[in-house]
Amino acid sequence: MSSSFWSSSHCLHWLITRPALLISRHLDLQYCTPKQLYCLHIFFTQLIQKLGKRLLLRQIPIATACTFFKRFYLKNSICETNPYLVLAACVFVAAKVEETPVHIKSVVSEAKVVFNEYNIKLFPAETNKLGEMEFYLLEDLDFHLVIFHPYRALLHITGREPADSGKFPLSRTEEDQRFKKKELETRKKKDEEIRKSNLNTVGNKPSPGVGLVNGNKDVNEDDENQLEAKRIRRLMGRGSTEGIGEVDEGVLQISWFILNDTYRTDVHLLYPPYIIAISAIYVAFCLTSMNSSSASRTRTSSSSSQLNSVQSSTTINEQLGLDPPPNSASNFLAGFQVNLNILFACVQDIIRLYSIWESFEPTSMRNTNNPQNQQQNHLKSVLGGASMTGTEDGIDGKKEKFGFEEAEVLVRKMIESRLVDMGHPNNAGANQTAKRSLPTGASDGIDQSSVIGKKRVRK
Repeated sequence: MSSSFWSSSHCLHWLITRPALLISRHLDLQYCTPKQLYCLHIFFTQLIQKLGKRLLLRQIPIATACTFFKRFYLKNSICETNPYLVLAACVFVAAKVEETPVHIKSVVSEAKVVFNEYNIKLFPAETNKLGEMEFYLLEDLDFHLVIFHPYRALLHITGREPADSGKFPLSRTEEDQRFKKKELETRKKKDEEIRKSNLNTVGNKPSPGVGLVNGNKDVNEDDENQLEAKRIRRLMGRGSTEGIGEVDEGVLQISWFILNDTYRTDVHLLYPPYIIAISAIYVAFCLTSMNSSSASRTRTSSSSSQLNSVQSSTTINEQLGLDPPPNSASNFLAGFQVNLNILFACVQDIIRLYSIWESFEPTSMRNTNNPQNQQQNHLKSVLGGASMTGTEDGIDGKKEKFGFEEAEVLVRKMIESRLVDMGHPNNAGANQTAKRSLPTGASDGIDQSSVIGKKRVRK
């Protein structure tokens, strides 16, 4: 297990490019449209979440199962596998990985209940099938089971939780004093070396000496600037929730719900977790700014621990002579050294989800008793309504319906069509037909079309 994201298998092996993602799905796109395939992944994620809730799993194991499912289909196709057996195996393995194991019989029994709600008959209700699928899943995942989710990055960025589990031996002020003391000792040694070098110069030649002293002064100034910049970067990047900005509890809650929804998209295959977390915060800030009454109401409900950390960070920054933490959303987001093109590409992928999700599963069909579903309905109505393009039009100009029932039917048709194509490919028997159409003793170089034409003429 890697404690650093940058040296983990998640970063080194499972962050792919968008063209690679499209190539991995070229076979499925032969049997459905890109929008239908997108809706299928929403459908499968919904099944994973329902199965996880019936097994009493928390959000982290469910998110791990969704990521395993996405990674598995980077190397496989829906039309050539049983996706319902795969997603049940993903939940079973994810529960083990996140140290909340469930019995294989419980997974099979609860999966039968969930799949019966959608009239799914493809799931084999046998424990040995699920156990066998577990090994195939682990093999296709290359046994890379550690996943870095954006939840921890979100809590760290908003100041609710430190980025590391331990504590630094020195505070920021103590470390700053120690660092300045080392800088002073280093500067004294350099000045002593310069003084000795000037005394060892042969002859009375003032001009070279003056040039040497001026050159040393320039070098010292450059060294001081570099050391000062290094000191600021090191103090502001300790990962101990110091130097953060004030983020409301309402913004944090909306960001958390957005992160839950992102597992219906492909952002976890394309972007690092901290980019996804910052994108969720950006969307949450936009939503709260659209509703000023909500923003003013949540402004007073910030976490007490987070407020204390902001106040202590402000005091320490004043003692160190550094700028105070940002107090506005724009300054807060501008403080992150991330590529804006990548950030807004991730934001666009998140916003795009809600318009397609609304057309696939309208808000009126969802259970509104669950607070999380209520928040998801609000996000879908705001973000989905702004960029709603409607469902694809049919031949008669009417909107073509594509929901859960149609998704289940499409999966069966894709699998059946693929089996037919594998058993009867388009070029099946082409060589035998060409040989039969040739006259006896004819050479292989004769054009097949001309021979067939001559035989028709004779008839």
